[in-house]
Amino acid sequence: MSARTRLLILAATLAAVLAVVAVLLGRGGSSTPDPAHDAAAYLAAWQEGDGAALDRLVVEAPDDFADRLAALTEGLAASDVSYELGDVERDGDEATATFTARMVLAGLGEWSYEGELHLVRAEGDRPEGAPAWLVDWSPAAVHPDLAPGQRLVRTRERPERAPILDAFDRPLVTAQPAVHVGIQPSRVEDREQVKAALADHLGVDPGRVDTELDRPGVQPDHFVPIVVVPRDRYEQVRAAIYPVPGLVFQETTRRQAPSEGFARHVLGTTGEVTAELLAELGPTYQAGDIVGLSGLEARFEEQLAGTPSGEVRIVDEEDEVVAVVGRIEGTAPRPVATTLDPAIQQAVENALGDSARPAAAVVVDTTGSIRALASRPLDEDLNRAIGGAYPPGSTFKVITTSALLSAGVTPDTAVECPPTVTAGGRSFRNFEGGSLGSVPFRTAFAESCNTAFIALATDVPADGLTAAAEHFGFNTDYSVGLRTLTSTFPTPADAAEHAAAAIGQGRVLATPVHMAAVGAAVADGTWEPPTLVREPTDGPERDADPDDDTDGPDRGSQPGADGTADDGGATGEQAGGAAGGGGADAIEPATPRALPDGQAATLRTLMRAVVTGGSGTAADVPGAEIFGKTGTAEFGSGDPPPTHAWFIGVRGDLSVAVLLEDGGVGGRDAAPVAGRILGALPG
Repeated sequence: MSARTRLLILAATLAAVLAVVAVLLGRGGSSTPDPAHDAAAYLAAWQEGDGAALDRLVVEAPDDFADRLAALTEGLAASDVSYELGDVERDGDEATATFTARMVLAGLGEWSYEGELHLVRAEGDRPEGAPAWLVDWSPAAVHPDLAPGQRLVRTRERPERAPILDAFDRPLVTAQPAVHVGIQPSRVEDREQVKAALADHLGVDPGRVDTELDRPGVQPDHFVPIVVVPRDRYEQVRAAIYPVPGLVFQETTRRQAPSEGFARHVLGTTGEVTAELLAELGPTYQAGDIVGLSGLEARFEEQLAGTPSGEVRIVDEEDEVVAVVGRIEGTAPRPVATTLDPAIQQAVENALGDSARPAAAVVVDTTGSIRALASRPLDEDLNRAIGGAYPPGSTFKVITTSALLSAGVTPDTAVECPPTVTAGGRSFRNFEGGSLGSVPFRTAFAESCNTAFIALATDVPADGLTAAAEHFGFNTDYSVGLRTLTSTFPTPADAAEHAAAAIGQGRVLATPVHMAAVGAAVADGTWEPPTLVREPTDGPERDADPDDDTDGPDRGSQPGADGTADDGGATGEQAGGAAGGGGADAIEPATPRALPDGQAATLRTLMRAVVTGGSGTAADVPGAEIFGKTGTAEFGSGDPPPTHAWFIGVRGDLSVAVLLEDGGVGGRDAAPVAGRILGALPG
């Protein structure tokens, strides 16, 4: 064989090999494009809703492909949708790509499933940058169980809200008849008329109507919920709203306390979820849900509400269920148990009445359990009983007396009660310039003589006064179950501040609930941190004030003062002011604090004299043994400065504190209110 012949044979053989290689490469050799690239591009376009990209990545995509694709999942009301590419397997000119779909279903939470795409090799010449692989699309590319003419929808069932219980495990709020006012889009003739009717008669923001009607997934025959109103309120406006085309009405229930305003600041209110709360509460909530807006209803929202359950279903063109392809299990609501006694709470409500004057009243027993708690005005958010801190005035003399008893003073110790006294270069005087002369300490206590207390406190070191305050729970951080300000006794900076602190002024601040606990400590001999919510309440909790790191919905505090007023004999110089709820040198955890031996009995004797013949006779109850202490605390500026009126009183194992903000004189104004409460208490 010639050399030329051998070369020709070699060339032919090489050409054949190259042809075979080319065929092999065309069937999946390493030089052809990877289908995973185009599968990932499709999933990204699907996730972003990029119609132009989808059209390029689908075999013979119709003009409205993106809209058709979206319609198949519109009934899920999904958000935060993502598609993650999994394994890709190629078989010649075809490939299969798996993916994981994850999404948040409005009002239900997260749902995920596994799906797959069928891809084919693009035919013919492709422009530069065009995909080499296309999705051979069918409804099964959305969900593997989906067939032509079918779509995905979700259901949602919200459990009935759990009750808030009283001290005897009875519901404090019950479901009352109400009407759910909504809109059926197909029946609306004039949207502006609908918005005007709801705004004029039910106070609904017109913008909210647009938001609800234009929400994705709303169908013409849907009931679009707008507002829930009590049945009697609906009857008042029925004639005006019922005839409006498009408005529809459903019978429902609404949570309601035993009487209007009953423990409103404690129990709180419920209402339709706001946009701000939707963002805070998370994906198990949706527009139209009824949630806690204040008080315990808000603080324990997740516990009281539980979470909804729902199914993901495949339905056909007749909305008949073909299959259930997913289920989200909710959690059961659980009640919140309180220490409230409804009879005592009603007595407090009756004593305060419907006055718009800022006030608070609390009843605490000797275990620290709050039996009643109320604040006024009802239409203000501030819960003054636990969220307002005020100078306690001469009610603090109960604590100063504890320090004096530890220093050797007895009820029979002779003391001077002049019209004025000077301490640290500052002059203090008695209420309306009064004086008692030389009297036993029991009389100075009963008549609340400021000058006597200031003179006696001069011999008590600052740490002795602080120790007495802390025996009664001052500088102790605790929560009753709602946001609770700390009652504080900062160490006095000088002799003048020491004198002011001895009569409950200066930088001393206390909440009404804390002063009720002070009275309970006198009744029992041990200070117990007040509690409102009983165990067990170990479920999820929500702070209704997201801007506050404490635990409740009520915010703010009342201004304190450095004055020295008291109804029993001291209206001293005004000496500045202090903000509520701060200023303590150190905050300690809440634990019971036993009073020094024998002091509780002595304090009860002294407080009994206040009611029988001293500054608090207006709180006496015929036939009952009442112990009490009045207080009138200056704040702000003026000559004379304004005053808060205080009274703390004890009957049996129950202690009452009454505060009338900017309310005058303790013995004249607060004591009668406390007397009405004490007279209604058992025992």
